[in-house]
Amino acid sequence: MKKLKLVDLIFDEITQMGIMLFEEETITEPQQVKVLPIWIGIFEAQSIMFKLQNLVFPRPLTHDLLKNCIEQLSGKIEKVIITKIQDNTFYAEIHILRGSEKIIIDSRPSDAVALAIRADAPIYVSDEVMLTAAVDKEEFMKEQKDKLLRQLLEVAETEEDKKLKH
Repeated sequence: MKKLKLVDLIFDEITQMGIMLFEEETITEPQQVKVLPIWIGIFEAQSIMFKLQNLVFPRPLTHDLLKNCIEQLSGKIEKVIITKIQDNTFYAEIHILRGSEKIIIDSRPSDAVALAIRADAPIYVSDEVMLTAAVDKEEFMKEQKDKLLRQLLEVAETEEDKKLKH
């Protein structure tokens, strides 16, 4: 198992989804930096972004509410683990301590991460997931920029076609 840090949260214009980008907390070979990208829903991305930007709301949002419930029930979020990937779907667990009791809750990675960053809890990934889904950071960023450029060119071509038809 490897400890991760959330290094970026980007928006994929094509899929209209957020992408959480993780790196291992301790990188042994800097020239081969790998990232673990996980595509998430826009609302989950927004929730994570709100916390990363330290935005405060007068009433608790969903992930704040869940954290408050866990704490009011004398629980503490110990850690979250991205456990597996199956059919292009990532799975995670939220590990909660309540006294001497350990509780493990199945979760989507986006919800687990949203809770972890609110509770300052560590984020881990199984070695299997890292081997299966991690990609070269530079390559990934280049692909994302290329996709965006292609989309911008397609939009420009469509706009030009509209002008020619009038």
